[in-house]
Amino acid sequence: MVNTPGVRVLHARNLITPPTASVPYRGEFGSALAEVLGRHVEVTEIEDERGFYRAFSEEIRRARRSLWLWSPWVATRLNSLLPDLRAAADRGVRINVFIRADTDKLQKQETNQVLIAELRQVVDTVVPVYEMHQKIVVIDEQTVLLGSLNSLSQKSTREIMLTMRGGHFARKLLEHEHAATFADPPSCGRCGGDEIEIRRYKKDDWVWRCYAAACKTTPKGGTNAWNQKIRLARGR
Repeated sequence: MVNTPGVRVLHARNLITPPTASVPYRGEFGSALAEVLGRHVEVTEIEDERGFYRAFSEEIRRARRSLWLWSPWVATRLNSLLPDLRAAADRGVRINVFIRADTDKLQKQETNQVLIAELRQVVDTVVPVYEMHQKIVVIDEQTVLLGSLNSLSQKSTREIMLTMRGGHFARKLLEHEHAATFADPPSCGRCGGDEIEIRRYKKDDWVWRCYAAACKTTPKGGTNAWNQKIRLARGR
């Protein structure tokens, strides 16, 4: 606490507040200091594959507004997470999930396709991304879980995940991953379907691509998938 005669008191607790809280009086000095501290990231937990899911479930239960999830593969691990994800969705949490596309040899297995269908029934969006490998969770634009663990498929491998808190960092990470844009795929411009994946081609061009077999198959047996360049924010 800064307390100088004749000067309004600046409490340390007023320098860092949750994104949804009303901003207390800080003054010019306090506002500048709050801006610097707002970029601070606190590492609150370091979990291995045994401790992660307890922490992950607790974070899902705390979620109030949004949950962003990048997990390349979907497997039987999803079964233990669906109740918490469903409860979060029921209380109004918007859940967006990015996974590998069906062209991946593991993802296209029948048992995993059934699980993906169940996931789609619970969350707001599931967007396939060709050859994605990120393992990220962002909750309420404040909490980030980041590391090596595939949260929807991990079984027995040794892993590490960090839990970090900091709104500035969380929002920068979402911006880096083009989260808002990528979570809103269009319908196919040819067949009108919603089987849309994201691919990244040469020269850093991101595109929407229809993966519906009937749509991309030509009369001569070749393939010619519908593509549309993704418009990203300037500078990305």
